[in-house]
Amino acid sequence: MEIGERTLSKLVETINRHLPEKRKSLKALLEMDSPEIRGRDGIDYYIEREELEFIASYVDEFEQDRFMIPIILEMASIGGEYVIYVRDRRHAEFIEKAFGFDRYVDNTMMLYSYEMQRIRKKLKTTSQVMFRP
Repeated sequence: MEIGERTLSKLVETINRHLPEKRKSLKALLEMDSPEIRGRDGIDYYIEREELEFIASYVDEFEQDRFMIPIILEMASIGGEYVIYVRDRRHAEFIEKAFGFDRYVDNTMMLYSYEMQRIRKKLKTTSQVMFRP
């Protein structure tokens, strides 16, 4: 059965409802007593301070007000295989420093799903997976 483009678009929109309404800077979240981000679904998602401090250890202090949380890992299917894109330059630089991944295609970091798992295990609350059709 073929899924229509409109149906697929609605399905992806529903899957991505956990993404933030508005992202917050690493600096702002570090200054909060109970760091959290509100999702498009209206739910406030708690951010683990330990994860923020881990990220901060790799991000220059003067960049922390421009480093937005969550880190978005964009998952797409290409020829039946899943690949993950990290489009934000600051996020890609952090992942390269912290995890050692350095595969780029047209200035965009590209990860395989097994590599994403390592990132998500360490950054459960400060990274989110976004799905693309």
